[in-house]
Amino acid sequence: MHDAQGMGLSRRSFVAWAGVLGAGAALSGCAPKAAEDKTAEVNEEVIGSQPFEFDKEVWGGCHVNCGSRCPLKLYVKDGTVVRVGNDNEGTDNFGPGEIYQMRSCVRGRTNRQRIYNATRIQKPLKRVEGTKRGEGKYEEISWEDAIREIGDIMKGIKDEYGNDAFYIQYGTGQLGGTVAKSWHPDATMFARMMNCWGGYLRQYCDYSTGQIDRELSLFNGDSYSNNEVTDLVNSKNIVLFGNNPANTRMSGSAMMYLITKVREQNPEASIIVVDPHLSDTAIGVATTWIPIRPGTDAALVAGMIHYLYTNGKLDEGMIREKFVGFFSDSFAADVAAAEPTDPSMFMGVDPTGSLTVDEDMSYEAYLKGTGAYAGSGEKTPEWASAITGIPADTIRMLAEVFVNGPTATIQGWGPQRHSNGGNSARAIGLIAAITGNAGISGGGTGAREGVGGVGYKVPGSVPVFADKNTVEPVISFFEWFRAIEDYKSMTDTTWGLRRVNEEGDTVHAAEPGEISLKAPIKFIWNYASNVMMGQHADINDCLRIYNLPDEKDSGLRCIVTCDVYMTPTAMISDYILPGTTSFEEIDVTKGGSAWTGFVLCESPAIDPLFEAKPVYEICTMLSEELGVKDEFTEGKTQEDWVKWLYEQGKEKGAALPDTFEEFKSTGLFKQTDDHEPAVADTSEIATPSGKYEVFSKQVYNISKQWDITAAGYVPEDGLDQITPCPVWYESFESFGDAETKKEYPFQLIGHHTKTRTHSSYGNVDWMKSVAPQQCWINTKDAAELGIENDDMVIVSTKRGRTQISAKVTDRIMPGVVSIPQGAWYDPETRDADKLGDPSVLDRGGCISVLTSQRPTAISKGNGVHSNLCKIEKA
Repeated sequence: MHDAQGMGLSRRSFVAWAGVLGAGAALSGCAPKAAEDKTAEVNEEVIGSQPFEFDKEVWGGCHVNCGSRCPLKLYVKDGTVVRVGNDNEGTDNFGPGEIYQMRSCVRGRTNRQRIYNATRIQKPLKRVEGTKRGEGKYEEISWEDAIREIGDIMKGIKDEYGNDAFYIQYGTGQLGGTVAKSWHPDATMFARMMNCWGGYLRQYCDYSTGQIDRELSLFNGDSYSNNEVTDLVNSKNIVLFGNNPANTRMSGSAMMYLITKVREQNPEASIIVVDPHLSDTAIGVATTWIPIRPGTDAALVAGMIHYLYTNGKLDEGMIREKFVGFFSDSFAADVAAAEPTDPSMFMGVDPTGSLTVDEDMSYEAYLKGTGAYAGSGEKTPEWASAITGIPADTIRMLAEVFVNGPTATIQGWGPQRHSNGGNSARAIGLIAAITGNAGISGGGTGAREGVGGVGYKVPGSVPVFADKNTVEPVISFFEWFRAIEDYKSMTDTTWGLRRVNEEGDTVHAAEPGEISLKAPIKFIWNYASNVMMGQHADINDCLRIYNLPDEKDSGLRCIVTCDVYMTPTAMISDYILPGTTSFEEIDVTKGGSAWTGFVLCESPAIDPLFEAKPVYEICTMLSEELGVKDEFTEGKTQEDWVKWLYEQGKEKGAALPDTFEEFKSTGLFKQTDDHEPAVADTSEIATPSGKYEVFSKQVYNISKQWDITAAGYVPEDGLDQITPCPVWYESFESFGDAETKKEYPFQLIGHHTKTRTHSSYGNVDWMKSVAPQQCWINTKDAAELGIENDDMVIVSTKRGRTQISAKVTDRIMPGVVSIPQGAWYDPETRDADKLGDPSVLDRGGCISVLTSQRPTAISKGNGVHSNLCKIEKA
């Protein structure tokens, strides 16, 4: 039997690898002193300043969820990767018709520490009978026995519940490939295999864009289109709301590189960052930092628009032509124009026509505090200042920026990850459009930036037979936990369920209450994902749910994890199957930005380590056990599928070599063009009215049709609202949640750190040494609590406790603290009787111990940046 906290490499294996990784990778107590000294000598020879030896170069790629897909050149000596390099091929010129090098960030360069990592899973494992999920106690099992036992469990579940009881978890730990990709779940090899066998319960949206995906489009019909970053050279002003690409997208093929080039070419542009903390992006390129209380963006926008409107600085004719729901005098006609009728596109279809609006709910009435908003007061800059913490004069200054453009508006995905984040997303889109900056060069829509690129016509996935999936309901990516415990409560009106129609499109309910689940989730595939004990929320309650008894209508029967590493999520699994890194298999990756695009045929740099297998081989074994191998493989190996991708690209006109062998041997191909930077097309707005909908009849209708308590899961405390206009309201554990703040006075948010992409790279010691996991706290707040820089502190919410060192800084506004998301959960005990106990201290600085599973009101997404906490010295 193995304790998973000590799983990974044997001492012999680790000492052998330490020479490759360097002495900094050594585990405490792992090797004797003599071995450590020898390791240091090898380290100096291999990764020091001296020349190094290698016998082959192999192209690979960085496959994590940062938004880039950077090529990596691996240098191999005697079957061991001795160095990871960048794209250094060809020219490095940035501009139209030019090709520049897609250089990875420091994270990508540390991939040797991931290949040869102490947390690698060596053999298939099975949870020890009688132990709980989360104790981390496993025994070895052969591949043959593991596949047979998993197959038997699957067959039993299908016989009892049908395919509705199977779920493929969201995961982005293996994002960049094509055959081996882990995201989107519906494009994975597990999806292909399950569809050959009848299907599985699907999900909509994702942990990155849980609210903006649905709710920005309520306003403008499109949650993603924005001007290409290279168009910012035409901007007079650039406003970034909660966007920190210096941490999230920091490679040479991503936003930070592009905006740095923009800064060089457009040095007179004003770059304003609106963010609770002074981010590295703000330090690197911004001219102004405006600190804002988390979750108050909609109040800021209201204050700006009130100022502009009352001072005659908005184009009334343009608003009347292109918007509905702004003015009081046209409100009744606007409501009629905004009525949704097509459930394939819109939510809130009212088949009876009974949902009428009998009072003035226009945005003008909101600004004035009249009509339906009577008693709420005028939304002046002074009103907004009291909520946002931004001085009223600064709000007026920022408002002037939007009418003295062109002004580009770009929002990151942090603002929408609050309990009222959908309204923030809509409001940011509103200030961009209503000031005439959407759809023009130098402007922007308020969505995330577009990075451009020149794509190769090579398929992005292998066919997965989605039409064979017999399961119609679709749940939000954030709701799977509820489908384990109480699936019968889940419908379109309680938990926002959708369904897949005969054409394969995900659509909304035509009649309220018509969509429901047919079975609980009994089986979860967890591939290259740390969501269930990392990216999700409320780890302690999740542990309770994972250990519910397997009963007819609730409780899991099996979790199978396929991963390279013994992650915290692996430790709640029933079976753990060791997968390969992308450097141990053949695949295809595509990427690029600005005027450069690339396609990369990745070849194995080394053989699979230990007993690890590629995911395609694993699914082939499983499909044989399930009786669908021929359909799953179509007689092809993984290399055959890579050749198929190449051939498809050639047929579509991709500029690729004449032979597949040359495609493999060359590896990296790049191309360019001289296109004009794209400007978002706003000529057609995909809303019911065909216009910008400041007031959304879709939202009004669901506010009457839906049960906002999610069938009793959410308390009726007034902290969830479904509002037709993007107004600010006091939401769950936000700045305005006065009752909770009595015991938990600080707003707690999460931010992305340079050292990880979510939890990927969370096991790389080199990265930890560069930027340790720390809780940011304002200097004034820290002084009042007697906390000094680097002190160990305990951060607590209603849901749990974590220990972390303090970063005392003026780079975060008073009253707000921030913990980098993605740190690996590390509880002080895994005793069976303590699993799920909120009093158990996490020692890893894992914010997901502190966050809430309470779904957001409209999108049923993750409002996990809205938390109230307290802090004390450890």
